[in-house]
Amino acid sequence: MTFEYPRTGLVLPEYAAVEDDWLVDFAVRAADAGFDSVWCGEGWGYNPFQLLARVGERTDVCLGTCIANVFARSPTALAANALALHDLTGGRFVLGLGTSTPQVVEAFHGGSFERPLRRLRETIEIVDLALSGERIDYDGEVFSLRGFALNHADGDEVPIFNAALGPTNVALTIDFADGLLPHVMPLPALESVIARGEERAHSAANLHVSPSVPTSVSADPAEAERVLAKHVAYYAGSTDFYNDVIASNGFRDEAEAIRSAWRGGDTEGAAAAVSRDLVDAVGIAGTPDDARERVRELLDGTVDTALLSFPQGATDEMFELALEALPEEERP
Repeated sequence: MTFEYPRTGLVLPEYAAVEDDWLVDFAVRAADAGFDSVWCGEGWGYNPFQLLARVGERTDVCLGTCIANVFARSPTALAANALALHDLTGGRFVLGLGTSTPQVVEAFHGGSFERPLRRLRETIEIVDLALSGERIDYDGEVFSLRGFALNHADGDEVPIFNAALGPTNVALTIDFADGLLPHVMPLPALESVIARGEERAHSAANLHVSPSVPTSVSADPAEAERVLAKHVAYYAGSTDFYNDVIASNGFRDEAEAIRSAWRGGDTEGAAAAVSRDLVDAVGIAGTPDDARERVRELLDGTVDTALLSFPQGATDEMFELALEALPEEERP
């Protein structure tokens, strides 16, 4: 069976102050609006597999995790969850993985953010092995497994995407995964980031490029920009990973100003340091017409699947108007 990748997707706002039932209903509405995939992350509280299973019972679109944290579950637990959703959806599931951040891994999960890329690579290898149905005998530097096979696995392939940002992680993605799932990355830099990763990889890049694009749609373009700027400031100010990727892809001055303000406790100043050019590079901010044109531009360029996600602080209006963000040619 050849996996049919979606063109568009909506990432559920799992951080929002809403109930699971609302998220499932919203996912169904997204499918009705023409999005051909629905994705869910876990942040610090949601079980994306459970939520997506509920969505899968009510829609026939592709489903994916965006992302599942490799520090939160064992590789075989990830494989078992992936197999369950693969079977439930008739093969319409993508396992999106990522290392998350030291803050989440250590402060929320109580773990140690050690050797994240090695852990990620071994997780992908073990998940692939487990889904093959073969006995899992694996001696790695992080994991050692012996003597078990995953029940009911019969060799069906589940695409694995990785939320890589830097060239080393992109190289790992090229060598071991099927797709690239970046977030808060300057999208014009995607081609160069993949090229730099390919220089370090052991194989040619053949990735399905599916960025999670923070999308802030409002009848008031200034409000849309303000909300997305605060979102970018949070990531670039609080997390070195995201600051580095923004700095190394054309926005060094903004990255330094954001980090300086954030570390000084000036979150408003950090948001003010996010230029309009950076907002437009990282995400979508504007009216529904603006959003439709931007989605069209992305799909005409490097992006294979445009996943529209929501910035922190998104309003009810922004949730509703995001459902209108698909260009006419992408609707059924």
